[in-house]
Amino acid sequence: MKKILRFTLLLTFALITTNYIWGNMSLNNPSTIIKTALILAVFEVILKPIIKIITIPINLLTLGLFRIINTLGLYLAVFLFEAFTVNNINSPATKILGFTVPQLQFQNFWAYLVTSFTISFILYFFNLILKKKPKKI
Repeated sequence: MKKILRFTLLLTFALITTNYIWGNMSLNNPSTIIKTALILAVFEVILKPIIKIITIPINLLTLGLFRIINTLGLYLAVFLFEAFTVNNINSPATKILGFTVPQLQFQNFWAYLVTSFTISFILYFFNLILKKKPKKI
């Protein structure tokens, strides 16, 4: 239970941050964010280990390139919670530090994949920050 609450809190921040980056999710009110984070946390803690075991043969054959488990979790959240949707990603061309980043457009499955990758990266970053360091004696 403690682990699900921790993941819910971290996923809430990850969803808000991802929506700030891409702007492709419908997170209209706080209850939508929390319910979506709770669905993703239950997926992360309970269903993801089971799916990892089931997909071991595919991961061995593809040398680990079959890593779309988090995308399945995002599909599950959209399927179970009608107020949450993931839209296409359309970002304009921008200049960052003198480099031009071209216009990015991701649609359908690719929008889910990029969004789930971004959520996973931000969640990993938050876990890295909150990681307990051993005390020196």
